[in-house]
Amino acid sequence: MPPTTFSGAKLSLGLGLLGYAALLVIMIGAVPGGSDNSGYFNEARLFSQGRIHAPMRVLAGIPPDEATQYLYVPLGFKPSPGGGAEMVPTYPPGLPLLLVPAARVAGWDHAGDLVLILHSLAGIALTFALGRICGLPGSWSLAGAAVLAASPLYLFTSLQALSDVPATAWATAAVVAAMKSRDGPRWALVCGACISVGFLVRPTNLLIAVPVAVAVGVSPGRLALVALGSLPGIATWMAINHAAYGNAFQSGYGAIGGEFHSGLVAGTLRYCAWWLPRLLSPIVVAAPLLLAFPRLWPRVAAILAAWAACFVAFYAPYRWTHEQWWFLRFLLPAAPALIVAGLLVARHLLEKATGRLPDHARRLLPALVLAVAVGVELGQTSPLLEARTVGHEELKYGRVSKWLTAHVPANSVIVVSQASGALFYFTDFTLLRHEQIGPAVSRRILASLQSAGRPLYAVLWPFEADALRKLPGTWARVGSVNDVGIWRCDPAGPAG
Repeated sequence: MPPTTFSGAKLSLGLGLLGYAALLVIMIGAVPGGSDNSGYFNEARLFSQGRIHAPMRVLAGIPPDEATQYLYVPLGFKPSPGGGAEMVPTYPPGLPLLLVPAARVAGWDHAGDLVLILHSLAGIALTFALGRICGLPGSWSLAGAAVLAASPLYLFTSLQALSDVPATAWATAAVVAAMKSRDGPRWALVCGACISVGFLVRPTNLLIAVPVAVAVGVSPGRLALVALGSLPGIATWMAINHAAYGNAFQSGYGAIGGEFHSGLVAGTLRYCAWWLPRLLSPIVVAAPLLLAFPRLWPRVAAILAAWAACFVAFYAPYRWTHEQWWFLRFLLPAAPALIVAGLLVARHLLEKATGRLPDHARRLLPALVLAVAVGVELGQTSPLLEARTVGHEELKYGRVSKWLTAHVPANSVIVVSQASGALFYFTDFTLLRHEQIGPAVSRRILASLQSAGRPLYAVLWPFEADALRKLPGTWARVGSVNDVGIWRCDPAGPAG
């Protein structure tokens, strides 16, 4: 049973965090993998070298301006706006900037693990702190922290090099600091610093400024300190954008207005209504009812409602939000608000309904709520998320890279897409994106390779197997790493 005293709850939180950290250490794989994961690491390595542009690995006789635009560009990069044989990262700089000092502490092999574990634990602890500052007792705040920790969505994004969990931690820290800013101006400055880092991690985290403004209140001095603390992150973002894309206000994503459609809002909201109670527990169903009791929590209700509404409203028309359950990770920075709001309502309603029960029976309520909430979440973890394999699947990219380094000639050219970012990070091979290779480019590639005496290989995930049919020559499977096939081309053979 969760303890009812604050000190007991803090002790339980500490022990729970230690257990959760051990679980993450066993399962995590925050390493260069797919597009996002490798993109962050490639960008971090460039930052560690004082660079933002990376040279393309180009075939002799086929300069980039005579090939398809992304032929030499791995996932996570885009061609440099300045042209030539250079490319720049596409992802926000926050997580890569965090990886650089982490690599000095833990080495590049474990820098991602360190960053993700620390932020995952911080997000849980900050949800507890949010519950306390919003008026929940220690036991109920502990339940809120446990609900976030048990979420399949939170666990999924804690086990790989993604920005969702860091974005959640910094957003929550900003609101907690804002709510404490009335106790002293230093908290307003801390709040601004949290916004600053969160904005670098994910620019849409600037949405947190709305609940922060509500929490800080009408105080020009405190608001000025929040703004002052926010400036370093915004200035850094602008400087990096200018260096990479030639425009301080141009991100690596380019113009994304076409990704938002008002016609998607109703469907996305239905999708959220179906999935969020499963991914963040049924507690979140009660969250909107917080507005039904404005006299009980006037300031808290305004802060939490503004927090949740900003993120839901922004991502509701986004085309990817309702594609798969894991895309709801975009809403994770609002998860602590939804959980704490739901717990405030649940506690109020349960205590009214059980007011005549003995005190010892009423003290069991947090444990009962926690058991039901976490039970629902854990019930979703098995069918949706094989937690034991999420991080370990990411390690496969490194194993593929090691296999290639050990078994193929150093001057080989690799046809690849899914693993292109990871192979760019781990190896020095020339990489060709298979979806960029048409008949005309194929002929030039084969002529270049035959002239230089360079072998051609392909690295394909199972869902990419059809790519071989579009490539010239005869392909023979020469190896595999788990379910990843590695093929060698005989360019003199018939079309594949």
